[in-house]
Amino acid sequence: MKLKDIDGKFVVITGGSSGIGFSIAQRLAEQGARILLVARNEKKLRDAAAKLNNIAEHNVKIISVDVSQPTDVERLKYTVQKEAGCADIIINSAGIVSAGLLDEVPMAEWDRLHNINVRGLVQVLQALIPDMKKAHQNDQKDRHIINIASAAGIISFPGMSAYSATKAAVIALTDCLRIELAPLKIGVTSVCPGFVQTPISDTIQLFGKMEHPKTRKRVEAMFHSGGLTPEMVANKTLEALVKNKGNIVVGREVRIASVLKRISAPFVTKIIARSLPSYN
Repeated sequence: MKLKDIDGKFVVITGGSSGIGFSIAQRLAEQGARILLVARNEKKLRDAAAKLNNIAEHNVKIISVDVSQPTDVERLKYTVQKEAGCADIIINSAGIVSAGLLDEVPMAEWDRLHNINVRGLVQVLQALIPDMKKAHQNDQKDRHIINIASAAGIISFPGMSAYSATKAAVIALTDCLRIELAPLKIGVTSVCPGFVQTPISDTIQLFGKMEHPKTRKRVEAMFHSGGLTPEMVANKTLEALVKNKGNIVVGREVRIASVLKRISAPFVTKIIARSLPSYN
Protein backbone atom coordinates (compact mmCIF):
# COMPACT_ATOMS: atom_id res chain seq x y z
CA MET A 1 0.00 0.00 0.00
CA LYS A 2 1.52 3.30 -1.08
CA LEU A 3 1.50 6.29 1.27
CA LYS A 4 -0.81 8.24 -1.02
CA ASP A 5 -3.28 5.34 -1.02
CA ILE A 6 -3.98 5.81 2.70
CA ASP A 7 -6.08 8.87 1.85
CA GLY A 8 -9.73 7.98 2.44
CA LYS A 9 -8.99 4.51 3.84
CA PHE A 10 -11.13 3.41 6.81
CA VAL A 11 -8.87 2.59 9.77
CA VAL A 12 -9.88 0.82 12.99
CA ILE A 13 -7.45 1.45 15.86
CA THR A 14 -7.89 -0.40 19.16
CA GLY A 15 -6.13 1.15 22.12
CA GLY A 16 -6.40 4.34 20.11
CA SER A 17 -7.02 6.86 22.88
CA SER A 18 -3.41 7.06 24.09
CA GLY A 19 0.16 5.86 23.65
CA ILE A 20 1.22 4.05 20.50
CA GLY A 21 -2.33 3.68 19.18
CA PHE A 22 -2.98 7.42 19.41
CA SER A 23 0.35 8.30 17.78
CA ILE A 24 -0.41 5.96 14.88
CA ALA A 25 -3.83 7.60 14.59
CA GLN A 26 -2.12 10.99 14.30
CA ARG A 27 0.14 9.81 11.48
CA LEU A 28 -2.73 8.23 9.58
CA ALA A 29 -4.96 11.28 10.08
CA GLU A 30 -2.20 13.38 8.52
CA GLN A 31 -2.41 11.12 5.48
CA GLY A 32 -6.16 11.65 5.11
CA ALA A 33 -7.41 8.37 6.59
CA ARG A 34 -10.91 7.98 8.04
CA ILE A 35 -10.40 6.85 11.61
CA LEU A 36 -12.43 4.88 14.13
CA LEU A 37 -10.81 5.04 17.56
CA VAL A 38 -11.53 2.11 19.86
CA ALA A 39 -10.82 1.99 23.61
CA ARG A 40 -12.56 1.34 26.91
CA ASN A 41 -12.58 4.83 28.41
CA GLU A 42 -15.10 7.01 26.60
CA LYS A 43 -13.82 10.29 28.04
CA LYS A 44 -10.28 9.56 26.86
CA LEU A 45 -11.71 8.61 23.46
CA ARG A 46 -13.54 11.93 23.19
CA ASP A 47 -10.42 13.85 24.20
CA ALA A 48 -8.29 11.95 21.70
CA ALA A 49 -10.80 12.49 18.89
CA ALA A 50 -10.93 16.21 19.64
CA LYS A 51 -7.15 16.46 19.27
CA LEU A 52 -7.17 14.43 16.05
CA ASN A 53 -9.97 16.50 14.54
CA ASN A 54 -7.60 19.47 14.54
CA ILE A 55 -5.49 17.75 11.88
CA ALA A 56 -7.86 15.17 10.37
CA GLU A 57 -9.46 15.61 6.98
CA HIS A 58 -12.43 13.46 8.03
CA ASN A 59 -14.35 13.57 11.32
CA VAL A 60 -12.86 11.00 13.72
CA LYS A 61 -15.32 8.40 15.00
CA ILE A 62 -15.10 6.72 18.41
CA ILE A 63 -16.57 3.64 20.06
CA SER A 64 -16.11 2.44 23.64
CA VAL A 65 -15.19 -1.26 23.49
CA ASP A 66 -13.52 -3.77 25.80
CA VAL A 67 -11.84 -6.11 23.31
CA SER A 68 -11.96 -8.96 25.83
CA GLN A 69 -15.78 -8.87 25.81
CA PRO A 70 -17.42 -10.66 22.83
CA THR A 71 -20.57 -8.52 22.95
CA ASP A 72 -18.47 -5.35 22.76
CA VAL A 73 -16.52 -6.67 19.80
CA GLU A 74 -19.80 -7.57 18.09
CA ARG A 75 -20.86 -3.92 18.46
CA LEU A 76 -17.56 -2.92 16.90
CA LYS A 77 -18.21 -5.16 13.92
CA TYR A 78 -21.64 -3.63 13.28
CA THR A 79 -20.22 -0.11 13.65
CA VAL A 80 -17.54 -0.82 11.03
CA GLN A 81 -20.10 -2.34 8.68
CA LYS A 82 -22.32 0.73 9.07
CA GLU A 83 -19.51 3.26 8.61
CA ALA A 84 -17.57 1.68 5.75
CA GLY A 85 -18.61 -1.89 5.00
CA CYS A 86 -15.22 -3.16 6.11
CA ALA A 87 -11.94 -1.97 7.57
CA ASP A 88 -9.18 -1.10 5.12
CA ILE A 89 -6.58 -1.03 7.88
CA ILE A 90 -6.74 -2.55 11.37
CA ILE A 91 -4.32 -1.44 14.08
CA ASN A 92 -4.48 -3.76 17.09
CA SER A 93 -2.84 -1.67 19.79
CA ALA A 94 -5.00 -2.49 22.82
CA GLY A 95 -2.97 -4.25 25.47
CA ILE A 96 -1.90 -4.39 29.11
CA VAL A 97 1.35 -5.23 30.88
CA SER A 98 2.34 -6.55 34.28
CA ALA A 99 5.46 -8.11 35.77
CA GLY A 100 6.42 -10.75 38.30
CA LEU A 101 8.38 -13.96 38.62
CA LEU A 102 6.61 -16.87 36.93
CA ASP A 103 5.78 -18.67 40.17
CA GLU A 104 4.56 -15.48 41.84
CA VAL A 105 2.11 -14.22 39.21
CA PRO A 106 -1.41 -15.48 40.04
CA MET A 107 -3.18 -17.50 37.38
CA ALA A 108 -5.91 -14.85 37.39
CA GLU A 109 -3.31 -12.38 36.11
CA TRP A 110 -2.14 -14.82 33.42
CA ASP A 111 -5.78 -15.04 32.35
CA ARG A 112 -6.24 -11.26 32.39
CA LEU A 113 -3.17 -10.70 30.21
CA HIS A 114 -4.16 -13.45 27.79
CA ASN A 115 -7.78 -12.32 27.57
CA ILE A 116 -6.82 -8.80 26.44
CA ASN A 117 -3.47 -9.20 24.68
CA VAL A 118 -4.28 -12.39 22.77
CA ARG A 119 -7.97 -13.32 22.88
CA GLY A 120 -9.05 -9.70 22.55
CA LEU A 121 -6.87 -9.21 19.50
CA VAL A 122 -8.13 -12.46 17.95
CA GLN A 123 -11.76 -11.54 18.64
CA VAL A 124 -11.31 -8.23 16.82
CA LEU A 125 -9.72 -9.98 13.85
CA GLN A 126 -12.37 -12.70 13.71
CA ALA A 127 -15.06 -10.00 13.74
CA LEU A 128 -13.53 -7.80 11.02
CA ILE A 129 -11.59 -10.05 8.64
CA PRO A 130 -14.62 -11.76 7.01
CA ASP A 131 -15.88 -8.43 5.65
CA MET A 132 -12.37 -7.58 4.41
CA LYS A 133 -12.37 -10.88 2.50
CA LYS A 134 -15.77 -10.15 0.97
CA ALA A 135 -14.67 -6.69 -0.10
CA HIS A 136 -11.60 -8.13 -1.81
CA GLN A 137 -13.82 -10.25 -4.05
CA ASN A 138 -15.40 -7.04 -5.36
CA ASP A 139 -12.57 -4.50 -5.50
CA GLN A 140 -9.21 -6.38 -5.32
CA LYS A 141 -7.80 -3.52 -3.20
CA ASP A 142 -4.83 -3.70 -0.86
CA ARG A 143 -5.66 -3.79 2.85
CA HIS A 144 -3.54 -4.23 5.95
CA ILE A 145 -3.50 -5.45 9.54
CA ILE A 146 -0.98 -4.22 12.13
CA ASN A 147 -0.63 -6.11 15.41
CA ILE A 148 1.35 -4.28 18.08
CA ALA A 149 3.39 -6.94 19.85
CA SER A 150 6.58 -6.28 21.84
CA ALA A 151 10.29 -6.98 21.82
CA ALA A 152 9.49 -8.92 25.00
CA GLY A 153 7.93 -11.54 22.72
CA ILE A 154 11.36 -12.11 21.15
CA ILE A 155 13.86 -11.30 23.89
CA SER A 156 13.57 -12.77 27.38
CA PHE A 157 13.55 -10.46 30.38
CA PRO A 158 13.32 -11.59 34.04
CA GLY A 159 9.91 -11.02 35.58
CA MET A 160 8.16 -10.75 32.22
CA SER A 161 7.19 -14.38 31.56
CA ALA A 162 3.41 -13.87 31.61
CA TYR A 163 3.49 -10.72 29.48
CA SER A 164 6.15 -12.09 27.12
CA ALA A 165 4.11 -15.23 26.52
CA THR A 166 1.18 -13.14 25.25
CA LYS A 167 3.35 -11.08 22.93
CA ALA A 168 5.15 -14.15 21.57
CA ALA A 169 1.68 -15.50 20.77
CA VAL A 170 0.82 -12.29 18.90
CA ILE A 171 4.01 -12.57 16.82
CA ALA A 172 3.32 -16.22 15.97
CA LEU A 173 -0.33 -15.71 15.03
CA THR A 174 0.64 -12.69 12.93
CA ASP A 175 3.10 -14.82 10.95
CA CYS A 176 0.38 -17.42 10.32
CA LEU A 177 -2.20 -14.80 9.38
CA ARG A 178 0.18 -13.13 6.95
CA ILE A 179 0.44 -16.37 4.97
CA GLU A 180 -3.31 -17.00 5.14
CA LEU A 181 -4.28 -13.55 3.85
CA ALA A 182 -1.51 -12.98 1.29
CA PRO A 183 -3.63 -14.27 -1.65
CA LEU A 184 -6.29 -11.68 -0.74
CA LYS A 185 -3.84 -8.75 -0.85
CA ILE A 186 -4.21 -8.19 2.89
CA GLY A 187 -0.81 -7.48 4.41
CA VAL A 188 -0.15 -8.40 8.03
CA THR A 189 2.60 -6.95 10.22
CA SER A 190 3.72 -7.42 13.81
CA VAL A 191 5.43 -4.43 15.44
CA CYS A 192 7.79 -5.22 18.31
CA PRO A 193 8.92 -2.09 20.17
CA GLY A 194 11.24 -2.06 23.15
CA PHE A 195 10.36 -0.11 26.29
CA VAL A 196 8.24 2.87 25.16
CA GLN A 197 7.47 6.04 27.09
CA THR A 198 3.68 5.62 27.33
CA PRO A 199 1.10 6.04 30.15
CA ILE A 200 1.13 2.24 30.59
CA SER A 201 4.57 2.49 32.22
CA ASP A 202 3.11 4.44 35.15
CA THR A 203 0.34 1.94 35.86
CA ILE A 204 2.16 -1.37 35.43
CA GLN A 205 1.09 -3.92 38.03
CA LEU A 206 3.85 -5.82 39.86
CA PHE A 207 3.55 -9.12 41.73
CA GLY A 208 5.45 -11.02 44.40
CA LYS A 209 9.00 -9.89 45.17
CA MET A 210 8.83 -7.37 42.35
CA GLU A 211 6.08 -5.46 44.18
CA HIS A 212 8.56 -3.17 45.93
CA PRO A 213 9.12 0.61 45.67
CA LYS A 214 12.72 0.20 44.46
CA THR A 215 11.68 -2.33 41.83
CA ARG A 216 8.84 -0.09 40.66
CA LYS A 217 11.24 2.83 40.20
CA ARG A 218 13.63 0.56 38.31
CA VAL A 219 10.86 -0.72 36.01
CA GLU A 220 9.56 2.80 35.34
CA ALA A 221 13.12 3.92 34.57
CA MET A 222 13.46 1.15 31.98
CA PHE A 223 10.46 2.52 30.08
CA HIS A 224 11.93 6.04 30.04
CA SER A 225 15.67 5.42 29.72
CA GLY A 226 15.69 4.12 26.15
CA GLY A 227 14.30 7.31 24.67
CA LEU A 228 11.75 5.41 22.57
CA THR A 229 8.57 7.46 22.12
CA PRO A 230 5.13 6.51 20.76
CA GLU A 231 5.76 8.89 17.86
CA MET A 232 8.91 7.00 16.89
CA VAL A 233 7.02 3.69 16.96
CA ALA A 234 4.21 5.24 14.90
CA ASN A 235 6.65 6.41 12.22
CA LYS A 236 8.23 2.97 11.95
CA THR A 237 4.79 1.37 11.88
CA LEU A 238 3.72 3.53 8.96
CA GLU A 239 6.92 2.61 7.09
CA ALA A 240 6.21 -1.08 7.70
CA LEU A 241 2.66 -0.69 6.40
CA VAL A 242 3.80 1.03 3.22
CA LYS A 243 6.55 -1.54 2.60
CA ASN A 244 4.31 -4.47 3.66
CA LYS A 245 6.88 -5.81 6.12
CA GLY A 246 6.01 -8.93 8.07
CA ASN A 247 7.75 -7.97 11.30
CA ILE A 248 9.70 -5.02 12.64
CA VAL A 249 11.62 -4.53 15.87
CA VAL A 250 11.68 -0.90 17.02
CA GLY A 251 14.41 0.47 19.26
CA ARG A 252 18.18 0.36 18.79
CA GLU A 253 19.05 -1.85 21.77
CA VAL A 254 16.32 -4.43 21.17
CA ARG A 255 17.13 -4.56 17.44
CA ILE A 256 20.74 -5.41 18.28
CA ALA A 257 19.64 -7.96 20.88
CA SER A 258 17.22 -9.64 18.45
CA VAL A 259 19.96 -10.01 15.83
CA LEU A 260 22.42 -11.37 18.40
CA LYS A 261 19.80 -13.82 19.66
CA ARG A 262 19.44 -15.29 16.16
CA ILE A 263 23.22 -15.77 16.10
CA SER A 264 23.65 -17.02 19.67
CA ALA A 265 20.68 -17.17 22.04
CA PRO A 266 22.79 -18.43 25.01
CA PHE A 267 25.09 -15.42 24.66
CA VAL A 268 22.17 -12.96 24.82
CA THR A 269 20.69 -14.81 27.80
CA LYS A 270 23.99 -14.47 29.69
CA ILE A 271 24.27 -10.76 28.92
CA ILE A 272 20.71 -10.04 30.07
CA ALA A 273 21.15 -12.16 33.21
CA ARG A 274 24.31 -10.25 34.13
CA SER A 275 23.01 -6.78 33.35
CA LEU A 276 19.60 -6.98 35.01
CA PRO A 277 18.95 -7.55 38.71
CA SER A 278 17.75 -10.84 40.15
CA TYR A 279 14.39 -10.58 41.91
CA ASN A 280 14.66 -13.92 43.74
